[in-house]
Amino acid sequence: MAAAISGIAAVGIVGLTVDLGRMYIAKSESDTFVDSVSLAATMELDGTLDGITRARQQLASNTNLWNFGRSTFPSTSISFAKDKLGPWDLNPVDATDYRYARAAASVPVPLFFMPLLKAGQGSPSVGGAPLGMLLATYNLTASVASDSAGGQEFRTSFREGLFPFSPFAHSTTAPHFGLIPGEVYTLRWASRPRLNKNVCPGDNTNAFIAIAEEAGGSERGYIEETSSAIIRKAIEQDYQTVFRSIGDPLDMTGGAKNTQRTSLTNRVNQDHDRSSATYAEYVAGQQGNGRRLVGVPINGGAPNFIMVQIGAFFLLPPHQYEEEHGNDAFCAEYVGPWLQGAKQKGAATAGAYVARLVKK
Repeated sequence: MAAAISGIAAVGIVGLTVDLGRMYIAKSESDTFVDSVSLAATMELDGTLDGITRARQQLASNTNLWNFGRSTFPSTSISFAKDKLGPWDLNPVDATDYRYARAAASVPVPLFFMPLLKAGQGSPSVGGAPLGMLLATYNLTASVASDSAGGQEFRTSFREGLFPFSPFAHSTTAPHFGLIPGEVYTLRWASRPRLNKNVCPGDNTNAFIAIAEEAGGSERGYIEETSSAIIRKAIEQDYQTVFRSIGDPLDMTGGAKNTQRTSLTNRVNQDHDRSSATYAEYVAGQQGNGRRLVGVPINGGAPNFIMVQIGAFFLLPPHQYEEEHGNDAFCAEYVGPWLQGAKQKGAATAGAYVARLVKK
């Protein structure tokens, strides 16, 4: 009797250690899967149905497995929302402002020892049956489920990643401050701007030429330190020497224009798509890696050049920055919301965003 009781207790202990251990591993594997899917899907959302489609593809293409890396997940889903609290929609008909993606997965984990304990307790007559017969008779599984949500979270301050130029706002009205998505604006002004000569299309008015010249020779649009090494790091490597926040004044430093020109060309050449003339063409081609899409502080003009917004700008093809005319302006296309590290704009109306897990 004592041996029988001890045997049942031993099986129970083995069941708790082995079966619960398998469930814990499966849970860890499924957590990894849904976390990676939700973040990858979040990075694809851009306020369009094409972005929703690309986000769904992150579920199908994810390479994480379960069952010690041997099996695909049998039950998965992905849904989308405008808010981290939902409601969650499997099939949005209008993708506008859908900034959150939630992935879910469940797996059936076979239980090997707990069925034996159940057999020993509920039907002693089968205690001597072969192990295979017991497992077939008491074929138990535990369902292990995970879900995780990622989102594009609004951010107003950056320690690194902002581009070292600052164009002018065209109005005081948020969120675009007068800038029009698809229009080309001035990153750096020429030293002697002239109407219809060397001004980017979006700023080609006498009023904005006057604003550009209001602060004198130092106001050219560049906002970082002026050493060649810093210029290269700031343009080519997303380096900042200053922690920047909405509401801060920007210091217009001028900088060495030829070094900036070379570094702009190098930055564009970091992208897999160097030839697309517009952002729309770039997104349609789906060949770019996002290096031509930069987060740029927008300022309210002299005398303090207060940073009013951060927007995504699309850098033009390399030949646009080559030294054909030494006093040309440096231009870029305004896109709208900037999602740091993404290959396309964000899903919101405007502003700067970072992708992070909001539920795990």
